Amino acid sequence: MANNKDIYSGDPRLVMTVDGTYLNFIEGQPTMDQGWENYVLICLFTEKGWAGNDLFSDINQQIGSTFIEATRQPITVQALADIRNAAEKALKNSAFGDVGVVVTNPISTQIKIRITIEPIGQDSREFLLTRDGLNWILQSRFPASREI
Repeated sequence: MANNKDIYSGDPRLVMTVDGTYLNFIEGQPTMDQGWENYVLICLFTEKGWAGNDLFSDINQQIGSTFIEATRQPITVQALADIRNAAEKALKNSAFGDVGVVVTNPISTQIKIRITIEPIGQDSREFLLTRDGLNWILQSRFPASREI
C-alpha cells in the first residue's frame, strides 16, 4: 500500500451521499484513497450487467454483484440473510482475505451492515453501511479523507 501522506497516490476517493457518490476536491486535488474504501464500494454497489464489463475479455476481470438487488426487497429475516450472502459473494476476493458480514435491522426501515476485511499481512478494516429507507451512509474506521 502507498504512503498514506502522499496526497497524489491512489485512486480518487468515492464519497457516498444520499444522491450517489461524488469526488471531493481540495484546491483542485481530488482526495485520494490508498486503502480499501473504493474497492469495497465498487465490489458491492456495481450491479451485474455493468456496461464497463464489455471492455474486459477475461470474465475474471468483470465486476458486478447482486448486493443492491438483495437490499431492495422487503425487510424480512430471509432478506437479511440474502443481503449478507450477496455481500460475502461480492467481496469474495483474495485481496480482501477473510471477510465477515453482519446484517441487522435495528428499526423499521433501517438496515445496518458491518463488514470486516482482514487482508493478509495487514490490519483488519471495518466498514459500516446503513441503509435508511432508500439512502445509504458509509462509515469507515480508516477513511481516506483523514489523510489530507
